[in-house]
Amino acid sequence: MKKYTLTSYDPIELDLPKPQVPESLVDAQIEKLLEPLAEYREIAEDRGVAMGDHVVVTTVDARIDGNPASNFVLEHSLYHVGGGEMPRTFDEELVGMAAGETKEAEAKIKLPLAQDGDASSLTMAVTVEKILSCCAPELTDEFVAEHFAPATTIAEFREGVAKQFGKPDMAKDDAQFPDLVLDELAKRLVEEPDPADLLPGQPLDALKVTCAIDALAEHLNIELSDDDITAQMPGNDLEQRIKIRKQLEEQGLGDEAVVFARREAALSWLVNNSRVSYR
Repeated sequence: MKKYTLTSYDPIELDLPKPQVPESLVDAQIEKLLEPLAEYREIAEDRGVAMGDHVVVTTVDARIDGNPASNFVLEHSLYHVGGGEMPRTFDEELVGMAAGETKEAEAKIKLPLAQDGDASSLTMAVTVEKILSCCAPELTDEFVAEHFAPATTIAEFREGVAKQFGKPDMAKDDAQFPDLVLDELAKRLVEEPDPADLLPGQPLDALKVTCAIDALAEHLNIELSDDDITAQMPGNDLEQRIKIRKQLEEQGLGDEAVVFARREAALSWLVNNSRVSYR
């Protein structure tokens, strides 16, 4: 292939449009924000806790798999059953309990690092002190201006709530990340790709990406040891990579293996040093 150059060899800094936040998600968040400003009254009817109720609860000796779990200790706390503050299995333990009742509750909870299908046991003594009805305040422009400045209107308030759900930077191990930064890198290509460099059936856009990553590898002056070349071969482990490289060399494609390895090394540098964010 001929030599190509780029307008810039800096890492990619890419801003993507923020995905639309569903109205239902905004509504649910606003409901949570209004809870501290609502009026609560103890219910008059003689019934047990129902999903969606607000209750005053106290928990004692909260444990996960027998180990103390201070994050799940509540003391005379206002709690929204089914509001997502605790595992749903805990909420299901509360359903049907009467005001003043205490029970030993056990709920299943999946910890952040747990394997799929693995669940830990959350145990505690829980007392439902009161069952309350919730009267949320009417949401008006005046109410928003008083309690949620700098917003002065319902529309501004909703817009601000929606922004809370903005996505962070895209993770570098996201499957889209390499393709996004490669597409941006290809836009920096100075020369038009030579049609003679096209492989059979290869789209022109794919050739542009190849030319751009070659130009980056050249600029970075990437030099790979024999072990480095093997490490860049496709495969799930070293044994498989060694086997693939050997096959390529037996087919007379040893030089192509080196070119492939340089491209993979340049792509690794590009991914590790670039950023994709949502604005």
